[in-house]
Amino acid sequence: MKSIPFAAVSGLLLAAAMLQGAQAQSSGGKAVTRDELRACMNRESELAAQRQAVEAQNRRNGEEFAAVRAEADELKAEQERLEREPNRTDRFERRVRAYNAKVAEAKAKDASFRASLDALNQAVVAHNTRCGGISFLPEDKEAILKEREAAGK
Repeated sequence: MKSIPFAAVSGLLLAAAMLQGAQAQSSGGKAVTRDELRACMNRESELAAQRQAVEAQNRRNGEEFAAVRAEADELKAEQERLEREPNRTDRFERRVRAYNAKVAEAKAKDASFRASLDALNQAVVAHNTRCGGISFLPEDKEAILKEREAAGK
């Protein structure tokens, strides 16, 4: 059972931070209309929310994996005790079955997390391809920000 290394998540966060810096540029690159800028800014907000969801999922998975590891240690200790007291194996076998179910669930959650992380990475790359290095009029960005404020976003 493997989890995503912290460095991978950190790299993703760095890419997202660079994405925000790319959006702040107002000179050079392909000139875009206000609607195109709005679409890029909206997608950037969506990606930030998606990144937060992936980070939260990673934290939850890490906590669950830690609990599974702790339970594995408990089971190992109990197994050693059972070698000295063989008449208590039924209870131990029930615990092992429950533990194995938790491991399977944790692996499924890890696979789901990896799929979410891959989807986020692909979305960031697509966004950077479309919106990275664009140029826009500062008044367009100000107008979009005012629209968002009026809409309560």
